[in-house]
Amino acid sequence: MKLAAGTLAFLLCFAVLPVLAQTADGPLMGSQATVETGDETAEPTQVLVLGDAIGGGLGAGLVRMAAGSVRFEVSIRFNEESGLVRPDVYDWAASLPKILATNRYDVAVVLLGTNDRQMIRTANERLAFNSPAWIDAYKARMDGILDRFADAGVKVYWVAIPPVADARYDADLKVIAALQRERIEARGFAYLDFRAQFSNPDGSFADIGPDETGTVRKLRGKDGISFFKAGNNKFAQLVLSSIQSGKRDRATARVTVAAPQSQMHEAERSVPLFGQSLTLGGILTFEPKDIHADALVVAGVGIKPSAAFQAIRNVTVDGSDAAKLLRRGEIAPVPKGRADDFSLPPEIKAQ
Repeated sequence: MKLAAGTLAFLLCFAVLPVLAQTADGPLMGSQATVETGDETAEPTQVLVLGDAIGGGLGAGLVRMAAGSVRFEVSIRFNEESGLVRPDVYDWAASLPKILATNRYDVAVVLLGTNDRQMIRTANERLAFNSPAWIDAYKARMDGILDRFADAGVKVYWVAIPPVADARYDADLKVIAALQRERIEARGFAYLDFRAQFSNPDGSFADIGPDETGTVRKLRGKDGISFFKAGNNKFAQLVLSSIQSGKRDRATARVTVAAPQSQMHEAERSVPLFGQSLTLGGILTFEPKDIHADALVVAGVGIKPSAAFQAIRNVTVDGSDAAKLLRRGEIAPVPKGRADDFSLPPEIKAQ
């Protein structure tokens, strides 16, 4: 990997999110994954994933991640345009009794709300988004869904709406998320908030980051809303870890995942780019050791400098010369005799 002076960008491999076919009435999508738990006699944990387009992608990620972790059977029901505001599009409260009657579910993972920043229509009124009457109606619809899960004895993990790129849209989604969290926690269910895992350190929207393997990739779509396969895998890994923890500890808590160790223990500051212009023209570059080949440096890709630096910091090996340079700005000594060794030769003493 070579970094020329004044140019730094990343070409990150990504997978395209599969198109998930769905209908409003039948099983929208169903799949299952069963693996070892260490207890051969244990019954598989039956997981129902319910959601809109983002929730459907999360469900697909859960199927993939469950296949390599614990023993789960995952079923997915989603409608891309659905939510709690428009039962005329899809009425989850009315459909849930039928869905829950078809199988015994231990856990429900729910992600809804990205389509809910619009007015609520009742028989006699049109309730403006975020008005007091709208808020009351939204809470009532939340309770209607939670009542059905409670009646069926299903433990609910309600997933917070992930951040989106558009600031105004994101602000509205935060309003919805706050109402959802209030009702979930009031009912004693688990609210899983992973906004920080899909945001930059300053809280802004991040579309690249480490995937479920730690490889830095493009996680989000160009629309600033959707997830690529790698993003859904990471999202699912976080949710699956929470479900596993919940099986051991039934206490309800808001989930927070710590930052990677490499970011926790080493202070970061602005550091120089590699390379320099030579006296006779051209560019002198060199390859730093201990940087994974997952990050390929190319020119012309429109990534903010701060995001580019953060991405390459994430793929350096802890304690390596590259990590010292990119995280702390410490430049390793140049080996004697290398092309960029500009030290003077030792002075020859007269005999």
